[in-house]
Amino acid sequence: MPNKCPAIFAYYQTISYLAEKRAMGKTYYNLSSKKDSAGESEIYMRVYVSKENRIRVGSGIWVDAKRWGKKNEINIPNIPGDEQKKLLEKKDALKALTEHLEKAVQAAEDKTGIDKGYLEKLIRKFHKPSKAKREFEKSFFDVIDTYLAAHKLSEQRLKNFRVLARCLHRFELYKKKSGGRGFTLSFANLTPELLRQIEDFLLDEKSVFLQYPDIYEQYPYSAKIAVKTPKRKRPPTLDAAGNEVPKGMPQPRGQNSVADMLTRFRAFILWAIDNGFTVNNPFKHFTIGEIVYGTPIYISNEERNKLLETDLSDDKEVETQRDIFVFQCLVGCRVSDLYKMTYRSIINDAVEYIPRKTKEDRPITVRVPLNDTALKLIAKYQEYSRDSLFPFNTEQHYNRKIKEAFQRAGLDRIVTVLDQQTRQEVQRPLYEVASSHMARRTFIGNIYKKVKDPNLVGALSGHKEGSKAFARYRDIDEEMKKELIGFLD
Repeated sequence: MPNKCPAIFAYYQTISYLAEKRAMGKTYYNLSSKKDSAGESEIYMRVYVSKENRIRVGSGIWVDAKRWGKKNEINIPNIPGDEQKKLLEKKDALKALTEHLEKAVQAAEDKTGIDKGYLEKLIRKFHKPSKAKREFEKSFFDVIDTYLAAHKLSEQRLKNFRVLARCLHRFELYKKKSGGRGFTLSFANLTPELLRQIEDFLLDEKSVFLQYPDIYEQYPYSAKIAVKTPKRKRPPTLDAAGNEVPKGMPQPRGQNSVADMLTRFRAFILWAIDNGFTVNNPFKHFTIGEIVYGTPIYISNEERNKLLETDLSDDKEVETQRDIFVFQCLVGCRVSDLYKMTYRSIINDAVEYIPRKTKEDRPITVRVPLNDTALKLIAKYQEYSRDSLFPFNTEQHYNRKIKEAFQRAGLDRIVTVLDQQTRQEVQRPLYEVASSHMARRTFIGNIYKKVKDPNLVGALSGHKEGSKAFARYRDIDEEMKKELIGFLD
């Protein structure tokens, strides 16, 4: 029947998905058969975390079995007095506890970390908040949660810090499995030596994954991103040697990425000191490596046009992502801002947006006029029922298809780039280093060739005045350098 009636099949798939989504975090009850000295039994809760994970846990609320109804709820007798009052209090407490747990489950970014122990801690905190507060203050990771709650971080910065938190969770488990059975990450045991171990761990998580894959089942390398596209069977990811890459394997990090993560970690430690959680500052005698960038690589307008004109009609997915890339080359925004654009972002043939990366410090609207090519690309994918300007997938998928499009377009000139692992200059074909951020560099680099006014270009790209990132573009234009040298003749 599904083959004959695809619309009906899709409808029931949607209904099933929505039903499962509504069920997540829901709680069901039953009464324990065991009784205490007062003749009461504990109400047990079965929390629906996911399709595969349903957790049974005691509520800490006890009731006489004769007051427990067939519908698995507390029955309130129609008699005034202390018994009715106490039962009403227990019913209200059960309702409040249920709401507390369901809210925590639904809000959890990584639901794989929700287990019985996690729910029991929430229940203890609910019944005895003062005691739970003291316990939480001793926990390193709970202080991280307090830090995140106290700071109104942008979506991207919050995501980055959560990545760091998951890394630290994995490091703690790694230490336990590699000999430190009783190891617990805390403010007290943070030393410069332990920071060096964390740094080594961040640089080579692939080795840890291969040795202890179960760590990554509990705290995955990357959070699962919900994509509003039908699930499709994709071929396995292969490495440079043609070997299949295990699902969930960490990608290699460069020195810059690790330095950025440690800088973020240091900011947290300094905040913890300022707020009385610790007096220990391990960074006082630990030097974070300098962030080093190579010359930005971008494509010329001619190469961009060649890319756009390449016939990719035999692979619509590559064609779509190629078109999105070209559009990004014409507006110069970051990929995170591009994903957020809607048809409401287009005002009088110009795109307007507030850069997510800088809006906390300087919420200025960037306005970029759209040329004919950009307007045609918007019209090509026009679909007002969609929540985004273009049919996006994931950023990883986007970057992968960009490389494919570059290769098919024959954009293979050799460029010199900085290897982030070794900090050495290496030569690579252009299609190997193509990415979403190259679109932004292409926009800035080609305009800067003509305008040579950093303030004007920065107003179009959303760079802050005096931006170190923007300053890098002043070294990339060989034609401009030759022009300046010509003044000496």
